[in-house]
Amino acid sequence: MEILYKNNNNKNEFNKWKYCKENVNKRGPDIQSECAKIICNKWKTILAASVLWMQGKNPTSQPCIDDEENILLWNGDIFSGPLNDDHENSDTLTLMLKLKSSKNVIEVLKSIGGPFSIIYYQKSTDIIFFGRDFFGRHSLLIDIDSVDKSLTLSSVGSKKIDGLIELPAVGIFSIDLKNNNKFDLTCYPWENITERSLDIIDRLKDKFSIDVIIEKPILSSNLSVEYPVEPVDTIFFETIEVSKCYQDVMELLLQNEKINNQVCCLLELLKKSVKTRVLKKPSYCKNCIENKLINNENKICNHSKIGILFSGGLDSTILAAIVDEFIPNDEPIDLINVAFEKAKSNVDNKFNKNKIDVSFDVPDRKTGHQALEELKKIFPHRYWNFIETNVSQEELLECRKDKICHLVYPLKTVLDESLGCAVWFGARGKGSTLSNEQTISSCRILLLGMGADELFGGYTRHRTTLRQRGWKSLSLELVAEITRISERNLGRDDRVVCDHGRQSRLPFLDEKFVDYVKNIPAWERCNPSEKMPQGLGDKLLLRLVAYKIGLTNTSTFPKRAFQFGSRIANSKENAKDISSWL
Repeated sequence: MEILYKNNNNKNEFNKWKYCKENVNKRGPDIQSECAKIICNKWKTILAASVLWMQGKNPTSQPCIDDEENILLWNGDIFSGPLNDDHENSDTLTLMLKLKSSKNVIEVLKSIGGPFSIIYYQKSTDIIFFGRDFFGRHSLLIDIDSVDKSLTLSSVGSKKIDGLIELPAVGIFSIDLKNNNKFDLTCYPWENITERSLDIIDRLKDKFSIDVIIEKPILSSNLSVEYPVEPVDTIFFETIEVSKCYQDVMELLLQNEKINNQVCCLLELLKKSVKTRVLKKPSYCKNCIENKLINNENKICNHSKIGILFSGGLDSTILAAIVDEFIPNDEPIDLINVAFEKAKSNVDNKFNKNKIDVSFDVPDRKTGHQALEELKKIFPHRYWNFIETNVSQEELLECRKDKICHLVYPLKTVLDESLGCAVWFGARGKGSTLSNEQTISSCRILLLGMGADELFGGYTRHRTTLRQRGWKSLSLELVAEITRISERNLGRDDRVVCDHGRQSRLPFLDEKFVDYVKNIPAWERCNPSEKMPQGLGDKLLLRLVAYKIGLTNTSTFPKRAFQFGSRIANSKENAKDISSWL
């Protein structure tokens, strides 16, 4: 986090620092440090960082300050691109050296392949650069106080801080500190400015009463592709008769050469994405890494280092099956399955009174067990550490009030509350094994299936769009899903997961994987039509991937929203309403 200000007696900035600092520290338990500096001869900065060591032979302390007094605060992973060549150093040090030698900050940042949020002060120009990757996979919050002349940038905030908002992931921003004490921004947009991105920038201007200069886009690709009104190739749904046995339908589809080739390409790209995200890490679990860092011990660690937020649905089970290929056979993989307490009222005939039975037998628990059995059959050599996370109403109320509400902030809807809570308890990894032993996951990396529904048409609204407005509207809807994904949930989920000293990684949102999928016409990715019902037509192409790798049962599981499958959400509530807890 960074706080930049001029006023010596600004209690506001001290309070912001105090409220943010505790939550920032939880994100990176491996190294924590802070410092204060005067920059541009007039601006006071308080800098703090907590590091979760993820790349290189040794961790790099932050804030990272080089011999030219450039300052880097980096929350990210370089997974691909020209900066991915240095495997000795941490990516923090690799990036710092490149920024110093290049001088052109924007050119360096646009070459990064992987999720990130960044704050970088370039001493030679007295400019602060900051931003999030195109998909907004990592959090960055901002507050600008033009009256008190202060700027706050932090990965996580607190409900006690007024004014913080999520920094839009529309591009890289900069502030010229020589600019007459103003905090006007320059935006280097990722892609061509659209009405949507203009509206986002206008809201930023209005919120902080600032000006924003928009420069030329810095990426050459553009997701805003218009498709033909009607499908040009109907092989996906006209050449077969849909039977009651969905597996038979998938067998027929995979006999088509074009479909089979697409499935093979998807599987190969997804494997590469998963491989990078499970192998780029230190060889220590959450517990053993303390001995490495504190005592410099180099003992072999065979404990679980990879966990999956595991509902037993299509996305998480595909990830589990692929992860198996890249993890040593003697190392467990944690499958964390979340269920929230639901009460059943039964009549006690003896006393003629109502009794309340507590049950965690929610839909995601059932599909979790079913998918686990399928994984065991396909990969009998693997110990799948199935962790049942059961959350009582009492614990939910306590943690939501004291912790989770500050992490979800500044988002405030009922949907943000329910998903934020579900992911927080899942990322905590606390529960019981199938042998009823209490445990806490030792993983440092948590794989999430975010992005699969947006790419492959997995939401109920996609079926409605196709039925009411046709294929062109559904095509444009899938384009919009990816372009707006940064505004929906990824920053929130990053704040929630990292609160447990773990890092979320999202294989479905790998740049190369997304680039391939977005060029597949909508009618070849999914077919949520009347002919192909739920459990087949939605995410059809991804279901075929699951079937291809042997997940014959899981490939036909119907899509179920996490908040309903875990039973934290009430379907009668309006997801867009403001939550009373947030």
